Amino acid sequence: MTKTYPYDITFKVQMTDKKGSEIIDNGIIPWISIDDPKLEIVNLHDRDEIVISENKVVFVIEYPLTKPAEINIDAKTNLGFTRAELVSAVSAAYHRIYKEELETSIIKTIPVEEREGTVNRNETNGSYGIWGHDIGDLVLVAVEARKTESGELKLELIVAS
Repeated sequence: MTKTYPYDITFKVQMTDKKGSEIIDNGIIPWISIDDPKLEIVNLHDRDEIVISENKVVFVIEYPLTKPAEINIDAKTNLGFTRAELVSAVSAAYHRIYKEELETSIIKTIPVEEREGTVNRNETNGSYGIWGHDIGDLVLVAVEARKTESGELKLELIVAS
């Protein structure tokens, strides 16, 4: 597989229940859960397609962080990453970020049941300065792949909530 950079990787998940499917194009949602994607990966279109042929990539993670992160990721095989493996790696990276934030922040996350007014997550001041959203709020919409001048493959994660 030869790709011309930059290029985008998108995600389409077939809804399994019909409730609400009329408002989504043909029952397909154009994102996948970051917190727990396992159930959605089963219904992920083209999940076994190799979307990244390189074995080493750098995730560029900006949302919802006040201190953006670049995380080096190695593929589990020499074939690169399938769409499903990429989703799993993104989920694992976000879980590491949220865990490290919890461990390094002086300001602790207010539990959902104790939040007043808005239910958004309060900003914390750990390694990443997470604001606005718990990990369960986040979905992966797309990945923008681009090569740097040095040949490094950077994957900018397009995340929504």
